Amino acid sequence: MKKHSFFIALLAGVFAVASCMDKDWETPDCITTQPVQPPYGNNNLVAGTTITIADLQSKFVNIISNSSYKEITEDLWLRCVVTGNDVGSNIYKQVTVQDETGGIIIGINGSDQGARMCVNQKLLISLKGLCIGGYGEQAQLGTEYWNSKYSEYQIGRMEVPFWEEHVRLIMDGTPEAADFGEMKVDTLDFDASKSMAEQGGRVVRLTDVTITGEGTQILAPSDGSVTPIGGCINRTVSGGNSGNNCVLRSSTYADFKGIPLPEGPVTFYGIATWYRGSWQILARTPSDLTWVK
Repeated sequence: MKKHSFFIALLAGVFAVASCMDKDWETPDCITTQPVQPPYGNNNLVAGTTITIADLQSKFVNIISNSSYKEITEDLWLRCVVTGNDVGSNIYKQVTVQDETGGIIIGINGSDQGARMCVNQKLLISLKGLCIGGYGEQAQLGTEYWNSKYSEYQIGRMEVPFWEEHVRLIMDGTPEAADFGEMKVDTLDFDASKSMAEQGGRVVRLTDVTITGEGTQILAPSDGSVTPIGGCINRTVSGGNSGNNCVLRSSTYADFKGIPLPEGPVTFYGIATWYRGSWQILARTPSDLTWVK
């Protein structure tokens, strides 16, 4: 009986270790220096004609500004680096990327994207077959979807298998990585006067600003004291370099939704996005909201 119990315990231990390994794989640390073939994406992609994010947005500027969309039919390629993902549960089914010229949002209809494309991960993207458009005038890559509320097709999120056909993760230390140069996530000082093309999708710093809002004085209360808009709470940002049309937008599902609002001017970080005449800043993780004074 004792021997039987020992083997049961040993078998349970083996399954426990396997389960932990599976769980760890779902949310790995950011590893960009391992010269191996990643198990995610299309490792057979080889870049053709590369276009910058700035040139891509300029090419489709009227489509984006009109919140329309268009399929990309040319054989164009994008080299970029991930700036934001869903690790903090505040960016939903999207990743944000940038190159040396600008940033853009990529809509992907799948969760746990941060486990596969962490911040600073270099991406090679085949743009042919993807759609580019404006969601509230914010530039986005994705596919078309039918919005029954407005009875029209709009730019939407692409399904994961389709996205995986069009993306290759480039690991540091591989020959392909040399084509990216010193590309890495950097931080811009927020400037409300800049255009969406200049600042949208980029990591920004807001300095000496005040954050205010009604209801319970935490970031994104779900107690009914504030009515969410699209599952999010907008907090007004004023003073410092915020301009006159800026909010800190936080999901009521964000991991850091319960952070108390700061008293007095502070500095914080986030992804700058544009929605119909207003800047919306999306914090990625609690470290973006350390409220440096």
